[in-house]
Amino acid sequence: MFDCVASQPIFNVKKEIFGYELLYRAGKDSLAYDAADGSDATKNLLVTAFSDIGIEAITGGRKAFVNFTEELVLDEAPLMLSNEILIVELLEDIHPTEPVLAACKKLKTRGYLIALDDFTYKEESEPLIDLADIIKIDFAKCGVDEVKDCVSKINNNRRKILLAEKIETYEELELARSLGFNLFQGFFFCKPIISNAKCTDPMQISKLQLIKYVADPEVSFFDLANVIKRDLVLSYRLLKIVNSAYYGLKYTVTGILHALLILGLNEIKKWISLIVLNQIKSAKPSELIRAALVRGIFMEKVAILQKKRRNRDEYFLVGMFSLAEAIMDTPIEAILQETHLSDDIVRPLVTNEGEMADLLRVISHIERAEWDAAEEAAAGIGFDMAKANQLYIEAMIDANKLLS
Repeated sequence: MFDCVASQPIFNVKKEIFGYELLYRAGKDSLAYDAADGSDATKNLLVTAFSDIGIEAITGGRKAFVNFTEELVLDEAPLMLSNEILIVELLEDIHPTEPVLAACKKLKTRGYLIALDDFTYKEESEPLIDLADIIKIDFAKCGVDEVKDCVSKINNNRRKILLAEKIETYEELELARSLGFNLFQGFFFCKPIISNAKCTDPMQISKLQLIKYVADPEVSFFDLANVIKRDLVLSYRLLKIVNSAYYGLKYTVTGILHALLILGLNEIKKWISLIVLNQIKSAKPSELIRAALVRGIFMEKVAILQKKRRNRDEYFLVGMFSLAEAIMDTPIEAILQETHLSDDIVRPLVTNEGEMADLLRVISHIERAEWDAAEEAAAGIGFDMAKANQLYIEAMIDANKLLS
């Protein structure tokens, strides 16, 4: 099997998560959502995401945007799923025939939200615009003038939720906001806004110094517990993680030293790094921390799979720190200089070379549902793509458990 589910975040104007679009590829010869293949792809997605994995594990309870073909809409397939979480996304090749409009009206009466995917204005689309709640416009395909014209025609005596797709930079985000868009999909949040070459915020420096301290191989449980206890937020978040369902403990951990003894020094070091990055992410979307954690867990699982258990911490930190620039808006070289992490961690992050850097490219392509590029990157290092997909899904589930 080559099946994989990618979840792409969708943000509101406050950069809070509104939901996720779920994208699926069932096999190497799959042609995404073309007329011959789209229905099967969506059916497989529904079974995989809603049954085999569990939609809550993937989206954390947020809305799930799922592509539906005309065939599936007419077969009333969306009615199989709860309107509390599903948003029915109509593919761009669906025409407003009477049967389609009747099926959409039935969905609306049952409380489902309807989105139009990859929308470009055509007069014949007017009946679908009237029925739709959310209209998605691809910024990578449309120029600014075309987007403005499309928005004007959509807003003709109507109030619709406008979703800007393929938003890859903060400049594009601000442009979409200025044009009246309410929701935003894309990986702009993974881009740093770097204004200088070093960390200047004293709070950031002190937090990074804490990472440096816990990375010291000679640090003791007792000394580390004393450092953690001085930071109320760090203590609270660390205890919350240790007591989470992810670890399945049958008792409550009430003290920092107790937590250290239960999980071990290496596990605690990783989570301290995660919590510290979360504390200094400023106004960045919380999805950024989730993405960093997914990458870290993915990398750690790869290390275990490859029988490199002793190096699992290095793999984890490489995955997590791969988004440190975006979290801190500071060049990775300056961040690593403050943390004094090992060369094994620094090298792939700075040079983008080596096996760990190649693995980062694999997961980055999976995040974007760039299946062919992911397969090519995995093949370049002899890594099985089906296993990469499995580890990515497991990492998503684990990250959501830890952050819940």
